[in-house]
Amino acid sequence: MRTRGRSKALLFIGAAAVLAFASWRERASSASDSDSAALPDGPPGRLRFEKALDVQVFQRGNLHTHTSLSDGDSEPREVVRWYRDNGYAFVALTDHNRRVDPAIFEELQARSNFTVIPGEEISMWAEGRPVHVNALCTGRTIGGGDFPTKGEALSWAIRRVRAEGGVALINHPNFDWALSAGDILGAPAAELLEIHSGHPYVYTAGDATRPSHEALWDTLLTARGFAGGGIVGVAVDDLHQLVADSNAPPAGPGRGFIEVFSREVSRAAICSALARGRLYASSGARLRRIAVADDAFSVWPVAAGVVVEFVGWGGRVLERQQPLAGRATYRLRGGERYVRARITRPDGKRAWTAAYATLEP
Repeated sequence: MRTRGRSKALLFIGAAAVLAFASWRERASSASDSDSAALPDGPPGRLRFEKALDVQVFQRGNLHTHTSLSDGDSEPREVVRWYRDNGYAFVALTDHNRRVDPAIFEELQARSNFTVIPGEEISMWAEGRPVHVNALCTGRTIGGGDFPTKGEALSWAIRRVRAEGGVALINHPNFDWALSAGDILGAPAAELLEIHSGHPYVYTAGDATRPSHEALWDTLLTARGFAGGGIVGVAVDDLHQLVADSNAPPAGPGRGFIEVFSREVSRAAICSALARGRLYASSGARLRRIAVADDAFSVWPVAAGVVVEFVGWGGRVLERQQPLAGRATYRLRGGERYVRARITRPDGKRAWTAAYATLEP
């Protein structure tokens, strides 16, 4: 019975991956597709969103940052200073297998509107591939190691982060084409997944045969469902190069960030928002407001001329809109299992909300 159950689970994972990848290929190959893709099969009836929210205050931060303590080109204080002086509310330093105590930056955190979040990039090897997980909001260094399989590496890291009371972020699955949907689904659910990275070598957009990080995210949401943890997509710098033309990998600052839902800029408030997935991700597009209530999901983009796509099960575009009076709203029709929003500026910069689950009244 155990073998039969595992076979059924693998078949479902494979089907979900095929659906999400097919949807990604379809969107990539034709910009003139219908504005309303077909909804997934499901019983008709009036749905509503599981949770309500109305957020107008956001705190900007970066969750993936390297310094000279690993393979970055600048001292930790210089990195922290750059983020503080460029409009960020927080930054997590995530050097490889090394946690830096935020207390050493107290003089840079004297203002009430900036804080440093403890972090570390747990760096492992498995099956000849790098497997990296950021440990955020933890109390001590976890370190990496070598593992027989990628699933075992992910499982070990995520469990260790949880044991330390932290938040787990699965980094750049397409780096060296390391992680598949099956690898991630075989491990405990992490809170966060990188869907956009400023690092040019991690294949955020995938390629002709492999899905993007965003399409992979939809595969996870579709296959695992919210009962197993609705993983939230984040955008990061993966900063290595603060000094132009240095020998560090050419991943500079300001290319990817998140905006957490918090009125307070404190370590406790930011870590709580991360743990609960209360954030949106961005490569440059900004939002004034996000509201979810009853059967309606609305976003208010900052920039003019944006296109808002509401995305559902399997990565299908449910509706595409240009905001009226600065607002785009999607109303549930029946059959949606989750809905998320993707906002694209005329220059290609994007923002991605979390996926919000539905339920029947």
